[in-house]
Amino acid sequence: MGDAYISLLAGAIVLAYAAGLALAFADQLKDELVSGVLRTGLGMVPGGSAASGLVMLGLLGVLLLISKLGPTAVDQAQGFWWLTLPVTRTGFLARLLRHRLASTFLCGVFLWLPLGYGTVVGGLAEGTFAGVLLGAATLGLLFVVLSLLAAWAQTRNAVHVFRAVLNAAVVGVLLAYLLDVLLRILDLGNMAAFWAVLPSHLPALAQSGAWWIPLLLAALAMGGFSSLAGQLQSIPSKELISSGSVSAHAGAALALLDDKSLGSAIGAAGVRETKRTMGRRDRTRRRGSDAFARMLPVIWVRGPYSALVRAELLVLLRTGKIWRGSLAGWCIPVAGVFAVQGGRPAVLVSLVLVGAVLAARAASKAAGQTADLPSLEAIIPLGRSAVRQTHALVAALLLVPWAVGLGAFLGWAVEADAEGFMVLLGLAVVAGFGLAAGAVRMAFRPELDWGSVMLMAAMGRATGPLIQHFIYGYEVIAVSIVTLLAGLVLEPIPPVLLVIGTVVAAIAWGVGTSTSNQSNAHRRQW
Repeated sequence: MGDAYISLLAGAIVLAYAAGLALAFADQLKDELVSGVLRTGLGMVPGGSAASGLVMLGLLGVLLLISKLGPTAVDQAQGFWWLTLPVTRTGFLARLLRHRLASTFLCGVFLWLPLGYGTVVGGLAEGTFAGVLLGAATLGLLFVVLSLLAAWAQTRNAVHVFRAVLNAAVVGVLLAYLLDVLLRILDLGNMAAFWAVLPSHLPALAQSGAWWIPLLLAALAMGGFSSLAGQLQSIPSKELISSGSVSAHAGAALALLDDKSLGSAIGAAGVRETKRTMGRRDRTRRRGSDAFARMLPVIWVRGPYSALVRAELLVLLRTGKIWRGSLAGWCIPVAGVFAVQGGRPAVLVSLVLVGAVLAARAASKAAGQTADLPSLEAIIPLGRSAVRQTHALVAALLLVPWAVGLGAFLGWAVEADAEGFMVLLGLAVVAGFGLAAGAVRMAFRPELDWGSVMLMAAMGRATGPLIQHFIYGYEVIAVSIVTLLAGLVLEPIPPVLLVIGTVVAAIAWGVGTSTSNQSNAHRRQW
């Protein structure tokens, strides 16, 4: 009874804060155009079109995630006991797929509820509470249809081709947004009709009163499952077990609140060497080096510091996901600038913060690999603090140019004067160092001490340590970007902000590269 009371009370408090934030965000969006911080004429893409493009990118991302997790998958024990038997496994696989579809539907419903409720209460969209439920059901059914598409690709043994098509579709949506911006700038028309016909526009239509949309999607989902159930037998056993292992790894990481392990599980799913990759490796073996190694020759190494910097830079340069993460972190705020609602302080601040988190996560990949193998630090003749600072320096080599490029674009977008523009560039430089420190802190996140958490849970204080573990590293990233965000919304930009940003970056650097662990929620690492 006590546990149930504490859980319900904590849930009510979280929902109350979430509703308050949603209403405050909606109030910011309802303000007149004079409250914008961007120069006049930049917000060209209507909010509905920009939202349709953003939701479409989300749907494609969810579909890519679903294809990596299955949706038809078995764990290792099921694969050992069932897949080796000379029997028809259609009913067994169909039951597993039904369970996965039901959980996917609920995820879609829960994702739309706060978004739809906030837009209706804030006056940004038409609809009632019943309309919000229709929109939530529509998004959940869209997730189900997407899962059936992924299952269809499994039955055709075309999962890798399917994922390549999804990646191409993501690039296509981004190019369509860029084309829409260019057409509006040149006054040659727009692509509003394109955004209106995308599936991502369906939840908003259902919320506004189109009750037939979820019914149509439900019929499509039932028909798709009926026609697909008989083909599940043709899915290769290797594909079923591989997807099941990824699902199990991701589920365990989620249960342990370890987002780094969760990202590793999802990122490693379905990775295979193509002929192009094998050919590149063979050429590298014959030559003794690749283009990146020739850019950073071994003769530059003069000690353990330079050796560690060179090795980590090679990892960053050779990993394509790092560059994609940095590009995504830059594109999100840039695309938001050209949206109608992008000029609102709340929207612009949120987009820049999301972009900074994505870029910092990308820059932490190399340090994260080192953190997963503590023996690597043991063979380097450097202290732990020196190793952390070297990791942060390498991350700064990537994040400082990223932040300067973003700061220059945003300085032009907010129409800063010459002095303010230089202040923004300085704030971007110091923010890049703070982001690098946050990336290293995130990479070296200690393991959660579940014994301590359970002890505090007995006294009703388990939520604090869990939140502290989850935001470990993210808090440094958020604090590091605060001064740059303040420079975007203040007019005129005070030069003293650069001094404050430098102090904040120095503190963030010390916290992010520190090897001490004073948290009761984490295990001590000596």
